[in-house]
Amino acid sequence: MVRTQFGLSTLIILIAIIVTAAVAAGVIIYTASSLQSKALQTGAQAEQRITTGMQIKHIFGYQYDPSSGQLNNYLQKITVLGPVVSLMPGSNPINFEYVSTLITDSKGNVYSYAPSQYYPTAIYGVLQGGSFIITGFMFNNQVNVLNVTINNPRVCSILNNFTNQYIYTNFTYINETLVSCTIGLNSSIVGYPLSINQVFQILQSMNEAGIQNPYAIIGLSIKQESVYLTTGDMYEIMYYLPNGLLTNENYNIQITPINGYTAQYGGVIPAVLAQSVVSLGGS
Repeated sequence: MVRTQFGLSTLIILIAIIVTAAVAAGVIIYTASSLQSKALQTGAQAEQRITTGMQIKHIFGYQYDPSSGQLNNYLQKITVLGPVVSLMPGSNPINFEYVSTLITDSKGNVYSYAPSQYYPTAIYGVLQGGSFIITGFMFNNQVNVLNVTINNPRVCSILNNFTNQYIYTNFTYINETLVSCTIGLNSSIVGYPLSINQVFQILQSMNEAGIQNPYAIIGLSIKQESVYLTTGDMYEIMYYLPNGLLTNENYNIQITPINGYTAQYGGVIPAVLAQSVVSLGGS
């Protein structure tokens, strides 16, 4: 009887050990599989970050005079900075609505450019036969938006009451309380040939209407009008700098797509700006 009890106890212990080992093995296999999955995911994200990005082919500086609305080679400061960009080799397409830009200078100024979910910060267009064809605002994954209504009084409060031949704003009040606003492009300028001065006047108008750092995305050589930068496309992004970069001033520009590689270029504004459009170098 004692031997039987002893044998039964041993059997129970042996079964418990086997079950415990099986459970432990299952936990180890699950943990290893989970870690492998996370490692593969992290590796894929890292690979995408390394291979997704744009390159700065060249940079132009423009001496645009806001007081006259014209290019002026006597201004002696750069008020529009225009990097020419394309995809880096092997990069995935990049959505311009997921690209942010930082421009800094030796005076300590920092200019930040990025799309907003509330209001347009950029206009889109193409260069055709020496003229610029503006298709509209770049907003909400579209490049032909003529106006945007904002149903957020706090956001509306940053805009100014402004109207000229390019840009207009409207404000809606109920019982003297601001409830919404609209910012729009004058349809008479959309789809028609414009000069480079007029493009800069639009950016200046956006700034005066309350858009702090407006910019233009201009297709120089593209397959189709789209928010995407694809293989073979070449764009110039024109960043409006109302304070300007002075002669002999250092500057740095960083263009970063979300989950992508930062394209960076730095330089010095020449001591003498002999032309209204200045080549500032590039890759």
